[in-house]
Amino acid sequence: MAGSAWAKQEDADAFLQAYACDNHIGDSILHLAVRRDDLELTKYLLKWDFPVDAHNDEGKTPLHLAAELGLHDISRSLLAWGAGVFAPKLVPGADAPDVDDSAKNDKSADGDSDDDEDGGSPRKTARQTLESREKRKLTSSLHLAFERGDDKLMALFVKHALQNGEDLSEEYDLLEYMAKCYVQKRDGVLEAFRESGWDIHRQHSEYGRSFLCFVAEQAEDAEPVQALLDDDADATVTDIGGATILHVAGQRGQCRDGSVLKCLIAAGARVDVKDKWWSGTALSAAVQGTHIANVAVLLEAGSDPNHMVQRGEMRRTILHLAAQDGVPEVMQLLLDSGADPNVLDELKGTPACWAIRNNHIEAVKVLLQGGLDPNFDKGNGLQMALQMGRLEIAELYVQYRAILKRGMIYSARSSQKGNHMPLFKLCAKNMRSADEESADEDNVDLNEGEGDWKVNIKMGTFNVPRIMAMGGFKDFELCAVLVEYDHAEGLAELDDTPRALLICICADKGFLNAIPRLLSSGKISNKIRRFGVRPYRWTVMHLAARSGNIPLLEELISHGWSLDYEDAQGRSVLDLAASNGHPDMVQKLLAAHCITEHRDKAGYTPLHYAVASTTNDHRVLERIAAAGSDVHKASTSGETPLHLAARLKNEAAALWLLKKGSPASASDRYLNTPLHIAATFNCIGIMNALLSHGAQLDRAAVDGRTPLHCAGQAGANDAVAALLDAGADANKKDIQGRTALSTAICWGQCSIETINKLLACTKIAWRAPRATHLITIASLAAKSANRGAILKCVIEALRAAEGEKKAYRIVKRLLPELVPEILVNADDSDRGSPADVIPLLLDFLPENGRTRHLALFQMLLAVIKHGEDEDGSLTRRLLLLDESNVTQAIPGNWGLQHLCCRYGRSRQLRVLLGLGLSPFSRMELAGVSYISEDVVKQFSPQMLPRFESMIEEMRIIGDMCRKDTTVFPMLRRVLRPEHFTREIIDLSAAFEKLEQT
Repeated sequence: MAGSAWAKQEDADAFLQAYACDNHIGDSILHLAVRRDDLELTKYLLKWDFPVDAHNDEGKTPLHLAAELGLHDISRSLLAWGAGVFAPKLVPGADAPDVDDSAKNDKSADGDSDDDEDGGSPRKTARQTLESREKRKLTSSLHLAFERGDDKLMALFVKHALQNGEDLSEEYDLLEYMAKCYVQKRDGVLEAFRESGWDIHRQHSEYGRSFLCFVAEQAEDAEPVQALLDDDADATVTDIGGATILHVAGQRGQCRDGSVLKCLIAAGARVDVKDKWWSGTALSAAVQGTHIANVAVLLEAGSDPNHMVQRGEMRRTILHLAAQDGVPEVMQLLLDSGADPNVLDELKGTPACWAIRNNHIEAVKVLLQGGLDPNFDKGNGLQMALQMGRLEIAELYVQYRAILKRGMIYSARSSQKGNHMPLFKLCAKNMRSADEESADEDNVDLNEGEGDWKVNIKMGTFNVPRIMAMGGFKDFELCAVLVEYDHAEGLAELDDTPRALLICICADKGFLNAIPRLLSSGKISNKIRRFGVRPYRWTVMHLAARSGNIPLLEELISHGWSLDYEDAQGRSVLDLAASNGHPDMVQKLLAAHCITEHRDKAGYTPLHYAVASTTNDHRVLERIAAAGSDVHKASTSGETPLHLAARLKNEAAALWLLKKGSPASASDRYLNTPLHIAATFNCIGIMNALLSHGAQLDRAAVDGRTPLHCAGQAGANDAVAALLDAGADANKKDIQGRTALSTAICWGQCSIETINKLLACTKIAWRAPRATHLITIASLAAKSANRGAILKCVIEALRAAEGEKKAYRIVKRLLPELVPEILVNADDSDRGSPADVIPLLLDFLPENGRTRHLALFQMLLAVIKHGEDEDGSLTRRLLLLDESNVTQAIPGNWGLQHLCCRYGRSRQLRVLLGLGLSPFSRMELAGVSYISEDVVKQFSPQMLPRFESMIEEMRIIGDMCRKDTTVFPMLRRVLRPEHFTREIIDLSAAFEKLEQT
């Protein structure tokens, strides 16, 4: 040790702590020095070229921390060594903002860009650029100082930024902050700008935007703007893109009452100036900013509401731009001021087309009410609404006498959104034949309801066989609509299968006009009658019964359909009528002699289906029972209607069945009673009804489970309480020897309160074998939010029952075999990381050194592999209990640090490095030697940037500590390390290896 770089244990500890910098938020040693306000160590680290802009796990640099804490001297030192006041805070898991791209696109912030996105609109480019730049700016150290209100620190940052030069984006940000300080009258910061040569006449060096423009954007009222105008600021200047101050304030200004614009106009600002990029006026900018007051001020000042924004082939009126955002108030202002809605853009669309594209229904209504001719664009608007599935907008167009062309129904078919049927019906309902057009085209009453609108088109009928041949379900639905509204031809040419399919579709949709046309179009074969549609192979009779359509049922019966057809699951027509709760249809079918005891393939009767109905209409139950249905009859699995009512939580049906004499303790195939089922689904009302009708409280199923077991397994807390209050035996065991308490703990679904109730009622064998012991069951329970809390309750109950010493011996006896099971058990998908269980078992570690060592090592492996040790505290605690595990050998020369790299555990890696492990050691995988960095690259690439940063910091710390031992007192002052119990280690050899690496 004489030749060591240091000879004190506390120095070795300080080095290792600084080397790994083990802390829960990933602070570097420089971050910690800033947090401790340690100027001496901060300067020392900076002298050794420690990374000044390193980010911790929260994405903050040391300068971010200094700005948050208001540390002026430390901030000055960080700035002197290159810290950036504009460096953004990185959001964990997100990419860093691209400062270069942000600077490059600043020019386009108000539409000044060559990109022609969103159909040539400036809006998308501008907004994306603003969002990117704002995200970068609002997470910088400069912004933190500004928001903190620390003018002294803000002045320091401003002077530094101006003295060291700034790029175009940073110059833009500084002008914004200067404007904000001017508006807020923060004279100390303004003085820093003035001392650096910036005054109120400053313009952006590249973009040409004046300081008055920035103030007009930031001001919430006219006072600061008027103050600048009084100091001879020019209200008429334009920037490099030709935008005036009115453009910027109108679109992005913070003033909401229009007073800033009024002040500028009074000072000579012209409302008719066009920018160079989009040929847009201040009004077009205000419309894009959706500032209603600004739009009103500009219109009052004489701005042209019909101005055309244009660039290249793009040509749109201001009303087109307003329709994109769809703010009704803005659009109404434009219309009231004379904006013409009947103007086409370069895409041959009216302003309504943009409102349709973005589904602005109210905007379309405002345009139509404001004089938009729905036929001006030759049907493009209506066709777009149909293609995009905008039903409400299409109905508005029809209401305002839009002409439906023949091809538009195919536009509705091509829609990829929502249900096509309403669109088909809208088209078909408003189509007339050519000979009706001349008689009715002048007789449209605008006061009638929307459902009565009739708009004439010049068209013939549609050939249904040809459309059906296309083979898509949309085509089949379209044909059904065409038949219903009498726009179909060729029905007699249909084969049996397409004809039967159309009949089924029409029955499902309730098209009562179409079905007689299809039935009369040819001979009805048995193939048509037995035809069934997917997925259940329902016949048209099933569909009629399902919808309760009695006239359709009678029509079908008159054409030879039978009531005996079954679907793919063996369900009868009566089953579907009962399932959907149609008492009149049920009565009709029973009168037609449907079989009341019919069974489907699972053995369910119509009464089962009536119980399963969501309508809870007792008339269905009554009518089926009156026709002779047995309320006791069970399915093939032994499920009676009462079982089914309990499973579906249908309390009304359960009460009705009990009243009709259904046995309360009937058993299914697995000997489950309705009480088992009700307890599983936490149906307290049904449970009480069953118990009042004599249900057996502790009846065991085939696996020995009682209703109390079922409730505990399902986490039915109320059911557990109700059963215990009713006198359920909590000590009954199933065939696995588990009580309801054991079952509840194993499945992990019950609350802590419920577990405590069961603990109080259950006789527990605290000296039971390991496999059935309650501690084992709780430790291996399914993953849940309260698994650790449940284990804690069990341990406390053990201590209360057996005393502290006996409880310690009991758990200690279980632990050697329990820990390996926890490790294996964690691989199961429903178990997860044991990080919530392990801390509770650490008080019971074996005294035998080897056994203790092995148990702790297995716990370490489980935590590293399965995670959930978010701050590394559990890993640290496990290692401190046995430091020899730090260097425990794993096959292939793997170390714990390699496992951390394998599973992406950066915080646990820091803990291990703080205990002396090297990040440069090698391991083997498939016979190939790798270092830790290779493992990270292959298995945890998301961890690589943080790992590389960690390694770089370690190199500097190592070199610093080896060459200058005077740093140790400073490190100890900041780190406050714990003094671990181990031999003083000589790290000189490690440093030599580090240098070689």
